Amino acid sequence: MHVHFRFRSFAWTCGVPESSLRAMGQAKNKKQRECPAKGGIITPEDCGRGRNSAISCPVDCIHNPFNPANYESLFGPLEVRVIDQLSRKLATDLTPSQLREVADAMGKDDVFTSHALHVWHVHGQGRLAKWKDAGFLRDWKNDDRVLLSCFETIRPALFEFRRVIDGITTEVVDLLAPELPPFRLIDGSTASRVGRFDVMLGWRYTLPTGQRSSGGMIALPDLDTRDPLAAWQELLAHLGAPAAGSDAWLMEHMPLLAESFTAIAIARQAKQLAMSDLRQFTLGHRIAGADYDSVLAALGRHPRLFRESPRPGEAFVRANVLDESCDRERDLEARTVGDLRLHADRLEIVAIGEAHAAQVRRFIASLGLPLGPEECAVNDLSDKLPKRDYDRDLVPPGFLDGVGALEFATRVVLREPDAAEASALAATYRDFADTPIPALDGMTPRAAAADPGARPRLLCLMKHHVSRCDRERRTRGVDFDLNPLLEELGLGELILPPPPLGIVERDEEDYDDDLPLDPPPPQDLLEGEELGSRLDRVIGDEALWNRLEIRLADILDAFNDLPDKLNPHELATLQSTVLAALGALHPDQPPGYEPDPERMLARYESWMNSGDDQESVGDFLDRIFAESCQPELCESAADLLIHLEKESGKKLRPKKLDALFTAIAAAVWEAAHWPPEWK
Repeated sequence: MHVHFRFRSFAWTCGVPESSLRAMGQAKNKKQRECPAKGGIITPEDCGRGRNSAISCPVDCIHNPFNPANYESLFGPLEVRVIDQLSRKLATDLTPSQLREVADAMGKDDVFTSHALHVWHVHGQGRLAKWKDAGFLRDWKNDDRVLLSCFETIRPALFEFRRVIDGITTEVVDLLAPELPPFRLIDGSTASRVGRFDVMLGWRYTLPTGQRSSGGMIALPDLDTRDPLAAWQELLAHLGAPAAGSDAWLMEHMPLLAESFTAIAIARQAKQLAMSDLRQFTLGHRIAGADYDSVLAALGRHPRLFRESPRPGEAFVRANVLDESCDRERDLEARTVGDLRLHADRLEIVAIGEAHAAQVRRFIASLGLPLGPEECAVNDLSDKLPKRDYDRDLVPPGFLDGVGALEFATRVVLREPDAAEASALAATYRDFADTPIPALDGMTPRAAAADPGARPRLLCLMKHHVSRCDRERRTRGVDFDLNPLLEELGLGELILPPPPLGIVERDEEDYDDDLPLDPPPPQDLLEGEELGSRLDRVIGDEALWNRLEIRLADILDAFNDLPDKLNPHELATLQSTVLAALGALHPDQPPGYEPDPERMLARYESWMNSGDDQESVGDFLDRIFAESCQPELCESAADLLIHLEKESGKKLRPKKLDALFTAIAAAVWEAAHWPPEWK
């Protein structure tokens, strides 16, 4: 059995130094080149055999693979080649059980664990030294040998990112090596997405141009005001790491740490859920026919309603009930506490939690209308939320301290900010300095900044806030920075240049580059009786169907933009099928996630353009259904689509079936990547 370890190569782009351009222009012919180290002309063969070993090459030489200008063209392929050679050799050394462990991690697209196993088996167990003694490097090229010597410096690292320098370089500190000053880390993928004070576990090794990250990274769980290094040390002690000299232990146990990070996040979320009021209240009032117009008029002028456009065949009026604290004249955004639907004979509002239900009841009373008596149905959503298993032994008890209840409320944009207001994010932090914060025991940030006992916790908390705001900068292009607030609070030690803005608008063709995502969040396969019962529930519950259609409107409407144009019957059948499938996968998903219809369409396009003429339709569907992460759900949705065709008596065009099935798989693929983001 042969297993090759392949890790992504990163694309870097930098300008070529003028000195290198001059040297290139001075070379006498294509078979000779200027060597800055030798101070004269050498042959390409001499350069290739001796650079960075027998020849002390300057980093900016145009022929040096470690020149930043060459990271895409020379270094990337070199790194892949060296890892591939190590992997092939390693595959002959591992036992069958070790090979299965590695293959399992790679099959799950778990880059972090795959790389951890590779590093441990090659570097941590002394294999590389034995291979070298046995002549393993005898036929290796010079560049490969030089890079391998760099690989031998690999070590675990807990990176805290400080700033983004350019498209491939960030400035970081290694919390596991406090003696080191901030240094440059070379990793194009990381530089494109991180913000200040993000903390991630990974590996680093030394290159002539700085430190290079190796393999994937995983984020340290968000622990609010807890210092990340102190939390890390507490975690190591809990897992039984030695008190000193833990590098060797870390190298062996990196997969365990990854599992622990996941367990901590699940445990904290589970505690939040246990502390939260997850009851869904459906409050209804009958309306006499003669009173409908007065009810409609009262709703139309009420300041606490945020109205949406009605959809054909649903309620006559639908709207969000805004939180009582909302000021329509001042606020850019507002929280919602209920989902209102006005039918011809009934007013219905759905709210999550008793506190929101109480607000809804006060709202109804404020209407002063002749409504029928309240009809209340209560549904406990906690019974329907997916239960995620984790190893409780991997979670230090103190890591669950400070977890609070969840607040189930979406936010709606009341109006676009003007130039003075800058953004809704700016409005969020407008009064932050003087707002009591539970994580600071009710102190305001301003008071905590002046209190020597509370200031360290405030620093940790503000790092988390800066990181979250930077995430908006990187992913949404929100031009907002917390540095003025940090300066106001006197937290100058946290003031660093903000990272570049992300791209706000992208051309459709750019989306192909964005298709790779982190692996979907851990989830059980939806199959068997559970799948059937969920589909039955969605199809049979009109209220649930209406709520899903509102929540998933962007995804459903995206099918209008398919390049393979569908007729109205095909489009309606596809939308109904996808609504049932996504409702079965996430029937009671709380607000907070943001479906990305354009990413879904890009996935559709990539699948439609994949394969070759030799691939049968059956093989194509098997492949894309498997890649959707929920193959049985896709298959059931395809069956449902055919069933709806028969029920309607209208035929679907056979030449459009592949487009319809691919659209179903793309929608399920998108939904499989929606994390349960509890706000």
